[in-house]
Amino acid sequence: MTLEVIVFSVNGRTLPHKSATLEQSAEEAVRTALFDVAWTGAGIPCAPDDEATITVSGEVWGTGYVRDVRGAHDTDARSYSVSFVSRTCDATECSIDHPTGLKRDADLGDIAKEFDVLGVGVEVKARTIKKSVHKVRPGETLFDTLETDARAQGVLIHDNPEGKLVLADKPEGRHAGALKRGLNIESASGSLSGATSFSSVKVRGQASIGVNASALRPEGEAKGTSRRRRPLIVPFEGEATSERLKTRAKWESRRASGEGVACQVVVPGFRDEGGNLWKANWLVEVDDDWLGINQDMVIASVTLSQDGSDGTVARLSLKDPRALGGDNPRGSSNAAWGAPSAVSAEYREG
Repeated sequence: MTLEVIVFSVNGRTLPHKSATLEQSAEEAVRTALFDVAWTGAGIPCAPDDEATITVSGEVWGTGYVRDVRGAHDTDARSYSVSFVSRTCDATECSIDHPTGLKRDADLGDIAKEFDVLGVGVEVKARTIKKSVHKVRPGETLFDTLETDARAQGVLIHDNPEGKLVLADKPEGRHAGALKRGLNIESASGSLSGATSFSSVKVRGQASIGVNASALRPEGEAKGTSRRRRPLIVPFEGEATSERLKTRAKWESRRASGEGVACQVVVPGFRDEGGNLWKANWLVEVDDDWLGINQDMVIASVTLSQDGSDGTVARLSLKDPRALGGDNPRGSSNAAWGAPSAVSAEYREG
């Protein structure tokens, strides 16, 4: 296993630490980290909003800022806990201050770039539908103004190591090798719940133009995974079209099922067999007969931790790829791990 060196730099100065926890999710716009800093200098080691970077054995993992600094001491010793947030925190916390708050004839990527007034940066990996007009509501953050349309179009919003927002609609890569019980899985647990599983998801909305059924009562429907009748009806935010309603129905069905089906795996080290750091929204083959899984899974979130007691380990939260916009993995897992197919949506006029 590779000896990993995590370097936490603040304002260009390396802060030594005794332990580190790095967290990234495909379903969160901001990655975070926490360090137990070993500081013996005068005063505090750093201050909130100081510019910071994190590298793992020379590879950039995060770019952002110091968020919290907490210090404590007794008569003999002192300790400091320092947290980190990605640059994308400004996209989730700060209001858009734009001259007009208006963008015409634009897809989601165009909208993100137009209203990125703080220069966070946007990386577009998803194909999205253009809308005639997008208007920012007073006080909205960049994340807020994107999230409604992103949800409607099945787009994930997360960040990258450079601290930019990423818009993605499917898994972005594949890890080398596999996670196998008895080989490289140190421990694993699974959570299966029917609470968010539905037999069908119907999305209903209205168009702004027209008075016929297609404008006033359109509906998109997608099948779910529940084995009994459990319908869910979701109101559609924004301009309702056939394509938008079907896309939203498929996404809502997959995401709802995925919320109740997840598996957590702990593996030694931070990297796959090819030497790549474990990444959220990447695929990996999983073979764990005790949990009933034998298929590709998508990494929903990753926690990399390093300390004196547990050593260097990665904790991976995994879901069926379809739960995050991927394809049917077509493995031999127990059916309970599955998410709905991506091709089952229908459109009808009420």
